[in-house]
Amino acid sequence: MTIKFYHNPQSRAALTHWLLEEIGTEYEIMPVAYEDGSMRTPEFLAINPMGKIPVIVDGDTIVTETTAIAIYLADKFKTPNDLAPGLDDKRRGEYLRWVAYQSACIDPAMMQANTKVEIPRQSAGWGSVELVIDVLDQRLAKASPYLFGEWFTAADVLIGGAIGWATQFGMFEMRESFKPYLEAVQSRPAFQKVFAR
Repeated sequence: MTIKFYHNPQSRAALTHWLLEEIGTEYEIMPVAYEDGSMRTPEFLAINPMGKIPVIVDGDTIVTETTAIAIYLADKFKTPNDLAPGLDDKRRGEYLRWVAYQSACIDPAMMQANTKVEIPRQSAGWGSVELVIDVLDQRLAKASPYLFGEWFTAADVLIGGAIGWATQFGMFEMRESFKPYLEAVQSRPAFQKVFAR
């Protein structure tokens, strides 16, 4: 069965698009525009009451939120490309940590950096922009070339995509550890296919 993928290329849905290409499963793009109100129609709100993308529909299963979609897809579709440690794999905890780090820490830090809003570190679940960048720097200094060595996972899609945006648009400073990591993830054929469009 083909996955229906509600998508606008000018959104975080680009990460889901990249992930679908990496996984290698069949999907159909359901284009959604911001300007025409298509995300506010009763039909779309029945799929996602938040009225936002990405959304995937896999048979009777609807999944929203980029992180949830990544976990769902990488766990369900293990062939031809396995992008997630199994439940009993000792790497599972660290994998989930970095999958969640994108939405729990990087996204809010990007928003804080972009809006220049001062939030006390103890009040922000992500700490601060500087802390998020420092933690990424420490982890990516160990990437070889990906988070789990030669094994590219869904976590690399989320972390690599987020860091790419954050540095491209000046929200995060480019650290030395980011450069080889971004080069590795952005040179992948699936990334090139999605982002060259």
